[in-house]
Amino acid sequence: MKLPWDKEYIKISFHVIVTLIVIYAIALVIKNAPTALIKIEQFFAYIADVLSPLIIAVIFSYIMNPVVEKLQGFCDKIFKLKHKGVFRKRIAGTAMLYLIVFVLLVTAVILAVNGLGDTNINVIEQKIKDSVYGFTGTLRQFNEKLAELGIIQNEDGIFDSIMYFIKNGLNNVYTYFSERITSIGGFLLDLLIGLTVSFYLLMEKDRIVAKCRDIIKAFMPKHADKILFSLHEADNVFSGYISGQITDAFVMAALVSISLLIIGVDYPFIIGVISGFSNLIPYVGAVAAFVLAVSVALISGNAAKALYAAVVIILLQQLDSAVIVPKIVGKRVKLHPVLVILALTVFGKLFGIWGMVFAVPVTALIKIIFDRIYANKKINIRKS
Repeated sequence: MKLPWDKEYIKISFHVIVTLIVIYAIALVIKNAPTALIKIEQFFAYIADVLSPLIIAVIFSYIMNPVVEKLQGFCDKIFKLKHKGVFRKRIAGTAMLYLIVFVLLVTAVILAVNGLGDTNINVIEQKIKDSVYGFTGTLRQFNEKLAELGIIQNEDGIFDSIMYFIKNGLNNVYTYFSERITSIGGFLLDLLIGLTVSFYLLMEKDRIVAKCRDIIKAFMPKHADKILFSLHEADNVFSGYISGQITDAFVMAALVSISLLIIGVDYPFIIGVISGFSNLIPYVGAVAAFVLAVSVALISGNAAKALYAAVVIILLQQLDSAVIVPKIVGKRVKLHPVLVILALTVFGKLFGIWGMVFAVPVTALIKIIFDRIYANKKINIRKS
């Protein structure tokens, strides 16, 4: 029996078959999505590990480029390099930056070695033990007073909760550093290679930028102007974000130092500087300030002072996350403070610490893209 050969039936059959294949492919993707995402994450983690020296070099170069430009002008005035060419001025600025970094590192190491050399470890150990006992005694008295006032029913409730929180936190810190102690040597090697590569990137920055522009214009001539303009806007966003974060670090360093000085904690300025600049990484600054301030206060033998330091650090961190960062960083990247807070919250919950690191600049870039699309739509509506 000969079947009828109808083109319409063939077209319908073809569309049905293609639709079924697409549905099946989508179902496979959804089914294997968790495994695929894990594989993709492992792949990018492997690439990041292999390219870590280059990543360190690029990040360090990008952050230090404004500093090199300032030092370049300083060297120009001191060594009179006006007629030596831009490249030689750039070499002078980069060399001075690395000299300053080297001197700071050597000074820090010498101070640390001298401090440890004059320190009696047994005395410090005994002070820590006495401080811990004193601190727990203070917490016990605090709970008993609350129970006497009728604020809490069980005088051991808050005390046990606080001690469990402290013990759990110390165990997590110990586990974190013990798991990563073996990778410190590899990280230091990557850091050394990255800083070496960064020296050449900073020194030849103008040549590298010019070469990248030529490559974009050669391979994508039609879209070169738009791409270069977008990269310029992205550079403005990220540079504004970095300068805002550095400003926030200085502000927090000053606030922590002054607060600890008022309380009477030893080494307030050292703790303030360390906690302020470690505040560039979300959570790290808060943990560093809390641990250093409370530990130094406990070692001095004053449990009440340690409690005051803990309260002050917590309040300052809340002030930083709710007011200082949205105002300073948001102003630099032209984002409303509320939008900064929402970006940090959403990205932090979705992607953890790295999400919080890139939350503000990524949100600023999305806002720029949205504003451009919105402006084009308004122009098209007016023309029509």
